[in-house]
Amino acid sequence: MGSESRSRYLVFALRIRKLTDSLIALVEGGQYPPDLKKGLRAVLASLAGSGERTRVRSLKNRGSFGHYENALTIGEVVQAQDKAALIQKLRTVMTAETPGERRTSALQAIDFFDALESRALYHYNHPAPRLVAHK
Repeated sequence: MGSESRSRYLVFALRIRKLTDSLIALVEGGQYPPDLKKGLRAVLASLAGSGERTRVRSLKNRGSFGHYENALTIGEVVQAQDKAALIQKLRTVMTAETPGERRTSALQAIDFFDALESRALYHYNHPAPRLVAHK
């Protein structure tokens, strides 16, 4: 794995940490941090595209979470059968009608983001060996 790929895993983990910190602020204070909805929308776009064939166009449509490494990491953390429920939980964080419902969904989202961050950092700290073409 090249240094560019490793750095993408690190940047991804940092983006996820920022979302996690925003969710923690939401849970503790009840107020939306400024970029939380934008970040959640980006994750939702990536989740909606996960499980599809990984094409350049589909990765581009996923926005800041569309790098191949990010899509791969999301696919490792989210099982196909759990994807719809996770998407609903993230949407509920943005659309919940009651603070209790929002808080519950935010806490569940924090668990998901923690797993995602851990997986991205694993890839950063344990790079796969580079494949070398034989002549």
